Amino acid sequence: MSTAPKTVADYIAALPDGVQVVFAAVCDVIRQGAPGAVESIKYGMPGWHVPKGHVIYAAAWKNHIGLYPVYVGDGAFEALVGPYRDKKDTVRLDYAKPMAMDVVAAIVAARWTELERQA
Repeated sequence: MSTAPKTVADYIAALPDGVQVVFAAVCDVIRQGAPGAVESIKYGMPGWHVPKGHVIYAAAWKNHIGLYPVYVGDGAFEALVGPYRDKKDTVRLDYAKPMAMDVVAAIVAARWTELERQA
């Protein structure tokens, strides 16, 4: 991206055509799972935040979408998310494979639940 985006919409608009649709769909899943979260650009990528903390960050790369940080969860969570882990706290969704929106939704739901439990 030639200029730093100021909004998530700017970030999406600067992506290549095919990636725009996929990334926008991922953002929609995040928005549905984190109602009321504030969108911002931080660390050069879209992020969703609530007063208790960050929900998730997402970035579109040449060959994949990255989700950060994705904390380790229980056995069922890891069975779903584990195949997409790139690093300990990173999930990688390759464009060459069907986009795993159920994984995105599960990650956001787990984090949302964790944030709601915080005092």
